[in-house]
Amino acid sequence: MFNYLKKTVTATIMAMVTSTAVWAANQPLTVWIMPNGATPQEKLEQRLEQFTKKTGIPTKVQVLDWGEAWNRISQALATGQDAPDVLQLGTTWIPYFASRNEIKPLNDWINEVDPSRFVSVSWNTTHIDGDTTIYSVPWFIDIRPILANKRILKEHNISKNDLATYDGFVKAIREVNAAKEVQDDGATIRGYAFPGKSDWNIPHNFAPWIWSNGGSFIEKDNNGKWHANILSKETLHGISLYLNFILDSLVQTEALQANTAQIAQQFNNSELAFIISTSEIVMQTRIHGTQGGLSNARIGTDSVMVVPIPRGSAGSVSFIGGSNLAIPTKNERKEAKALLKFLVEDENQDAYTKQIGFLPTSKKVLEKWSEDEDYRELINALATGKTYVAIPEWGDLEQLFVAMFSSVWEQVEIPSLYSEEKLYDVFKQYTIEIDRKLNYPSNNIMTQAEFMNLWGKLNKKKEDPSATATADTNTAENNIVNDNLKKAPLVFIVMIALGFAFNFRRKTKR
Repeated sequence: MFNYLKKTVTATIMAMVTSTAVWAANQPLTVWIMPNGATPQEKLEQRLEQFTKKTGIPTKVQVLDWGEAWNRISQALATGQDAPDVLQLGTTWIPYFASRNEIKPLNDWINEVDPSRFVSVSWNTTHIDGDTTIYSVPWFIDIRPILANKRILKEHNISKNDLATYDGFVKAIREVNAAKEVQDDGATIRGYAFPGKSDWNIPHNFAPWIWSNGGSFIEKDNNGKWHANILSKETLHGISLYLNFILDSLVQTEALQANTAQIAQQFNNSELAFIISTSEIVMQTRIHGTQGGLSNARIGTDSVMVVPIPRGSAGSVSFIGGSNLAIPTKNERKEAKALLKFLVEDENQDAYTKQIGFLPTSKKVLEKWSEDEDYRELINALATGKTYVAIPEWGDLEQLFVAMFSSVWEQVEIPSLYSEEKLYDVFKQYTIEIDRKLNYPSNNIMTQAEFMNLWGKLNKKKEDPSATATADTNTAENNIVNDNLKKAPLVFIVMIALGFAFNFRRKTKR
């Protein structure tokens, strides 16, 4: 009897376990993503239909707005409650969550996705700097070149080569601004604009100018310790070049009140010749508005040209971001691994990134994409582009950079508030705060006198040819006036003498 009961209980338990396993296997695998391109949920669900056909496992996609994503993800990963099976993380978020042991190490099976398939600039974002543990797999790349309006460039006879350097880029902006072209709706076409203090991308916008001129946000010392690098000659040079777009009136100060989306809308409406933005706009110009694209918008008609960041002393260096896929540490479903592997397969990368407009991370897929002229420019830029440093503190540091550059724009926006002394105070304050976050002693900070001397040298105005021509004309005119003034007394005496002779002759005739 005992053996019978034992067998019965065992069978019941086995049946329950089997039933639970079947139930769990039939539960949808959840994926959290951000708004990648137009209709992001629909586009990913289309790809996941193939996964369900292949495995029999249903899936569920949830889209988190970028504004809420950090808090939602932080809470879910910390508690394990309502956490997804696979989630998208911005590349700079990986080190933070990895350092807290909230996303799974993938080393045990990472060879199954073949790390050699991925471009190195993207693979470097999968782990913490200096650590060999892999915590994520690259999904897509966000690279930000200059995007140019082809129609406007053609009308002004501006070529891609004309924009290769900072001076060439400035000259092109001046030409467009000087034309003062007005659209049918009354909007004036400007050469260039970028968002200011109201934007979430402020560090990304400064990055290419800083990096292309040999600067950096933070740097390692001789002992391998990270520290603030804002008050270095190279970094200040890059910052000064970017500020001069405003200080030289090439970009209107009103732009500093706008955010990325608003500036992109101006470009899409062909009100701007140039912006620096995400590559998704290129793909959107090939998709109709009914599908979330821009082919029937003004920029779709005018067409987009991809142009490298103007060369500086360190070359042409684009900002590179993007997103990786990770699995929460508290996730127990083995199927999550299969889902992540499916999403980063070449075929799925190719199909999904074509829909959202960002670059795939697979070398093989990128080779195929390079057959397209515009995307070839983007792919070439991957070789020289840079990502942020993969350290756990970067999330906090980025917020400090947002605050610092916002303070800078507040001064530049209102000329009466701007002063080099205030600028130095901002850079010094945040240098100290950044070092504090990095547990680094803020010793030997550049003095105000040193800053003023350096900033003055960096901002010596290069003469604009048109301004020089105007100055030459004014000088010539002034010389003529001065010469005439010098001759005036003699002319006056001659005129009096002639007048006296004329009157004397009239009198003698009478």
